Amino acid sequence: MIALSPIFVLSFSIIVLLFSLFVFKISTRGCTILTVCGLVCALICSAVIGYKISFSTQTITDISSDNMQISVSVSEPTKEPNPSSEETIAIDTVPNDTIESSSGSEDTSIDSNIDNSKIDNTATDVDTHSNIDDNSKIDGSSKDEWKARHITALFTCDGYGLLYTSLILMISIAVACFAYRWFKQEQIHHGLFYLILLFMALGGVTLVYASHLIAFFVGIELLSIPFVGLIGYQYTQTHSLEAAVKYMILSAIASVFLLMGIAFYYATTGELTFSGLSYQLSTMPHLSTLLLMGVCLMLVGIGFKLSLVPFQLWLPDVYQGAPTVVALLLSTVGKVAIFCAIARLFLLAPIVNNETIRIILVIMAFCSILWGNLLALKQSSLKRLLAYSSIAHFGYLFTALIAVQYQVLALETIGVYLVGYILANICILGAISLDSHSNELQDHENEIDLSGLFWRRPILALAMGIGFLSLAGTPLTAGFVGRFLLVLLGVTAELWWLVAAVVIGSALGLYFYARLIINLYIRPPCRDGQMLSGASIKLKWKDIRISELIIVLCALLTLLCGIYPKWLFNLVSMAQYLTT
Repeated sequence: MIALSPIFVLSFSIIVLLFSLFVFKISTRGCTILTVCGLVCALICSAVIGYKISFSTQTITDISSDNMQISVSVSEPTKEPNPSSEETIAIDTVPNDTIESSSGSEDTSIDSNIDNSKIDNTATDVDTHSNIDDNSKIDGSSKDEWKARHITALFTCDGYGLLYTSLILMISIAVACFAYRWFKQEQIHHGLFYLILLFMALGGVTLVYASHLIAFFVGIELLSIPFVGLIGYQYTQTHSLEAAVKYMILSAIASVFLLMGIAFYYATTGELTFSGLSYQLSTMPHLSTLLLMGVCLMLVGIGFKLSLVPFQLWLPDVYQGAPTVVALLLSTVGKVAIFCAIARLFLLAPIVNNETIRIILVIMAFCSILWGNLLALKQSSLKRLLAYSSIAHFGYLFTALIAVQYQVLALETIGVYLVGYILANICILGAISLDSHSNELQDHENEIDLSGLFWRRPILALAMGIGFLSLAGTPLTAGFVGRFLLVLLGVTAELWWLVAAVVIGSALGLYFYARLIINLYIRPPCRDGQMLSGASIKLKWKDIRISELIIVLCALLTLLCGIYPKWLFNLVSMAQYLTT
């Protein structure tokens, strides 16, 4: 059960934090330290397991429109070198099936040669068999612990899940640090916030691990329910309770649609595991009406969670009413975990092979891209603008799900794009949270509040500028690399409408992101020849805390991924998903 150690560590952290809150009555600082320690321990576990698994997992070597091939090393019984030490097997083959030969005469000659070699090597095999057998048992048992595998029918431990588990835990660590600075001016203890944050992280990790529709549904609920408490946590702020109520009601309705879709799915296929669904859907001659209804109902629930058109109307109001650190969680963890789970389902089960479902997904992606970018043009609230931008970005990412038959390129596109999107959001929303405080009616997220930020807090302004450039997809940033891969995937899959939408949406996004960047560097007005108080550049080492270091590190990583993206490609390519 080493593979589930991140989930166990998070569960243990929740128990420890509960005990410390109710018994020792620890302060907000103590809660922050305990939360960060628990998240760091879970992150170390996931990183170590992912590193070990990446060297034991089969690697993808070739792709085609029909199936994906995997390179499997073949162990030779003799010591003679073999020029071809690899063979390729298709994913959809049954592991226990025997491979038939194409020529009977060749088989008999090969069998006779093998029998002769066995007779010649009998003496040496008898001498060394006992030692090799004992050593192979020890080595095999140790290696099996670090291989991608199913953990019961509910969870799968592979490099793909561990990569996004690590990303979710890193975002949670950053949010815990930002929240402490946000609460710093209040004397009230806020341990409950960190407890809900740990529950949310546990839900995100459970969702990424899920390989069963029941685990998928439980993970979504464990992720969504804590968000209700986090959105309405600072209820004294403007629109906070309104945003929490909207999210709670609409989330419950979306969960009903999702659960009904899963029920229809099960009634048609008799399967709930992702791999079982893959086999059932690949062997069906045609999809039944009940199955199509089930998939459409699931898309309603998923469309709400990812805020895709036409289920996106709730998102701007919730972003505006939620605290900035919670908006950061909503835009990253709340969507990345669900999208990764959906991507695993689409990679295993050939859902998009059906033309009706494919057309529905194309329309949702196309409308989301245009709707999000067009409505973001006229927003003065930065959080509302980022909400509409989030709708567009996940419309972009839906292109990778529609073109999922190109597995290798789709996986690389999803991974690179999500990493760039996460880094940019931490730079932008993290800087807003550090410029705001919890005892105010609302955070400083209007354009007038951020005007001239460079002359007050230059480090935050520079980081925000890099984040905006990355979201716009400008060169030398991680966002440009992800956008380029997205266009390349769309052209490869011949999704011309979506490619056109990506190009138009990128042009619109460049306009309103450039407007925000210029606003950051506008010099504040002067009175009687003197600058306004607090409007001069202040660079003091004592003003730099862990939160500022996190934002600066994310900004530097954004530039590094844009200038030298090879290491990011290697990281994403190592995170293979389990195929059987």
